[in-house]
Amino acid sequence: PPTPTADERAEIEARERRAAEARAAQADAARRDRNLMARYPNEDAHQRAREAALETVRVAIRASDQRLKLLASERKPLLDEAEFYPARPLPPKLRQALDANDAATEAQRVAMANQEAELVRINKLYDAELERLRRLWAGARPGTLGPMPAEPSSAPAR
Repeated sequence: PPTPTADERAEIEARERRAAEARAAQADAARRDRNLMARYPNEDAHQRAREAALETVRVAIRASDQRLKLLASERKPLLDEAEFYPARPLPPKLRQALDANDAATEAQRVAMANQEAELVRINKLYDAELERLRRLWAGARPGTLGPMPAEPSSAPAR
């Protein structure tokens, strides 16, 4: 056969590269599915792992909730003291204490919102895994289900 031109060689190499990438992706999917089945041999094991992952976030939510209650109790005497200055500006120390309390309260609310979002993210991840595992447990061959859905990167950094 005639020697391929530079353009033809580039096309052949690109085709071979795409085929190699597809084979590698298939092998990676099969490996991930086998690892998933080894990690979770049944639905109970998967549910225990989900609960363990959720519990750490729930502990953080409870701590934030307790901190909010503490901040609210710290705020009450500050507001009682502020009542003595109805038409005058608050003393700098009192104003600073109220501002610090407001900032800490807002930080805890943001932290709780992030933790709630983390609960949702974890549940979505485990739901996707469970759906895939059910098909694998039913007899689907590892690697035949396609890639795992991409995990959203909306989780807060820790």
